[in-house]
Order: sequence, then structure tokens, then C-alpha cells
Amino acid sequence: MRTMKKAREASPVAHKIAKDIFTVPNLISVTGAALAIHGSEKIDTAEGLAECAVGRLADVLDGKVARMIGQTSNFGAALDATTDKIVMAKILYEMHKKGLAPKYVLGTVAVLNSINAVATGIANLRSDEKAETRPTKSGKVGLAMETAALVAYAAAELADKRTDNPKPAKLLRKLGAGAFAASLPFAAHATCTYIKRAVKGNAEKEEPRQIADVNRSLGSMAMLRHLSGRS
Repeated sequence: MRTMKKAREASPVAHKIAKDIFTVPNLISVTGAALAIHGSEKIDTAEGLAECAVGRLADVLDGKVARMIGQTSNFGAALDATTDKIVMAKILYEMHKKGLAPKYVLGTVAVLNSINAVATGIANLRSDEKAETRPTKSGKVGLAMETAALVAYAAAELADKRTDNPKPAKLLRKLGAGAFAASLPFAAHATCTYIKRAVKGNAEKEEPRQIADVNRSLGSMAMLRHLSGRS
């Protein structure tokens, strides 16, 4: 009797865990990460670059799909954040090894992502609600721009190999530099937020506040552009 009672009590817990793990968004996250990691090993080829781009696009879609079909969960958020960091680390390593982007770009992205990962881990350990590792809106925007910058730099190297005309590669490098510069306000804001979470031991979950954070980052970037235009 006791065994049957324990089994009945454990059944809802096991069902909830399985329900949080085996979801469409999680499948998108894992598939996208696997595709990006595989592509990063040959990111200096058209095929590898395409795999990386599609894999990173999946990272943008998983959260939207989760909200659309009502499959959001702390496990899904943790999986998304973890795969983000693993994939970015792999891409940075391969691009550094192949010399596909300026070292200051790769180094800055690596440092910011490392701080975010450590701070998120500390916040998760100290938080009252375990596995609360949801990324900030500014962090997601910053990561998307960082990815765009890296893809542009890799595409520039590919253009150098495929054509004698230096203009396409030059344009792509300018786009990469622009995307990297645009990512900095968002990435810096996200890093500050993750550090605050680590210090306070509690993650901020209010959606309106996150949206306001993104608006402030956009305002800061617009102000920087205005000031640079006047100088």
C-alpha cells in the first residue's frame, strides 16, 4: 500500500518533469545548438556558415514558439541559456583558431558571455526559485547582434576566398563592426543585470521592466550616435 501511495505521489512530479523536458521549443533549442556547433567547425566554408546561421536563428525562434503554444518552463529557459553559452563559446573558439575576426571583438564577446554565465550560475544557486535562469531581453538582443557580427566577419573571409573584388569583404567587415558596436549597450546592460541578480540572489522576472530596460538601451545607443554625429 505504501509503495502504491508513493508511486501515485511521484507520478504527478514525474509527469510535470517530462512535460517540461519533452517540448517543441526544447527540441528547437537542442537541434539549433547541434546544427550551429557542427557548422562552426567549418565556419570558413559556405556550408558551415549557413549551418551556424540557421542554428542561431533557431535560438531566436524557440522562445517565441514556447510562448505561442504555451510551453514555457524554467527548464526550457535554463536549456536555452545553457545552449546559448555553449554554442557561442564554440563559435568564438573556431573563429579565433581560424583567424576570422579581430581579436578585440572575439575577446570582448567572450568576456561578456563568461561573466554572464558565471553570474547567472551564482544567481541560480542563491535564488529562492531554482533553475530561474531566464535571460533578459537586452541580453537576447545583444546576443543576436553579436552573432550577426560574427557571421558577417566569417562571411567576409569567405568572400575574400571566392572573389578578387575586395569590396564585398570590406562591406561585410563594416557590417560586422557595426553590429558589434550596436551590441555593446545591450550586452553591457545585460551583464550589469546578471551581476545584480548574482548579488541579490533573485532573478528579475517582470516582463514590463525588461521591456523598459531594452528601451533604455536603445535610448543610450541613439544618444551615442547623436553625440558622435555632432563631434
